[in-house]
Amino acid sequence: MKRIVVFILISVLIASLAFAFVGCDNGKGITVYVPDGAPALGISYLMKECQEIDGVKITYVKTDGAAGIKSAVMGGQADVAIMPTNMAATLYNGGIGIRVVGTNSYGVLYMVSNQTDVTLESLKGKVVHTVGQGGTPDAVLKTILDANDIEYVPSSVAVPGKVALRFYGEAKEIVQGGMADGSVQYAIFGEPAISAAVAKNNSYSVVLDLQEEWNKVMDSTEGYPQTSLVVKASLIKSSESLVAKIARLTSDCAEALKTDAATYVKFLKDNGYTAVLPGVARANIRPAFGAQAKADIEAYLTVLLARKPELIGNKLPDEGFYYTLPEPEE
Repeated sequence: MKRIVVFILISVLIASLAFAFVGCDNGKGITVYVPDGAPALGISYLMKECQEIDGVKITYVKTDGAAGIKSAVMGGQADVAIMPTNMAATLYNGGIGIRVVGTNSYGVLYMVSNQTDVTLESLKGKVVHTVGQGGTPDAVLKTILDANDIEYVPSSVAVPGKVALRFYGEAKEIVQGGMADGSVQYAIFGEPAISAAVAKNNSYSVVLDLQEEWNKVMDSTEGYPQTSLVVKASLIKSSESLVAKIARLTSDCAEALKTDAATYVKFLKDNGYTAVLPGVARANIRPAFGAQAKADIEAYLTVLLARKPELIGNKLPDEGFYYTLPEPEE
């Protein structure tokens, strides 16, 4: 009888130890989902330099849009993801077990034009070709126009005294369409597509920075946290130190971009990502954590809640949405 009890105890101990050593996805490592585009810059240092952290294999998966990130997070395939901040809030409010660890990028929206002396006021009576109807680009632009008492209407033709907004599914429809022949005078979309478009057609230039316009109307200096670093709640519970190291390495990435952007742009391009060197500065890669990240995210989500509640799951996420990194080990 004693032998049986001892055998059972040893088996339990072995099982417990095994669990402790495979806390990251049953010993298979963890998977980080990275969207194509400017936000990928914010994790490019990890992708290039860190295939393994503390003995845990890191696999990076490229997705071509927010829908792919959403599916991976909802399905549990993504242990870590860079994703739109409002989408993270929506998933959390819907019961998905994730937490936001920090911000990734503070807005990448710009207006390009083949006209000169462009101001918000000068857009009255003009057609602005833009992306993201019902999403963040839409909400940001309309918040800026409202704050400046500028009326707007959805229209593909100019309307006297108002800004006509013509929406497209994606930036390439604008670039390959009216920008190719010069008929589009004003267009709004994001990096890196902005830099690529301007490089191909030098009759266009960046005339408005929507992040700067946002700061003016919101009395802010940081802009809006468009994308965030999101982690499975279960991974934080089982491997908190690993999560902290991944998060802090994104700060190293921001520094690496300042000193050697060309290396990381080339790395991304070699791995199938869309990256343009002139667009690095406009990508606004500025990781933030803790109280600063929370304050910036809450301010941003509050604006979206007032304008279009479904963009964040119809309510502000509770305190459990935010994760504060532990203090670094000495």
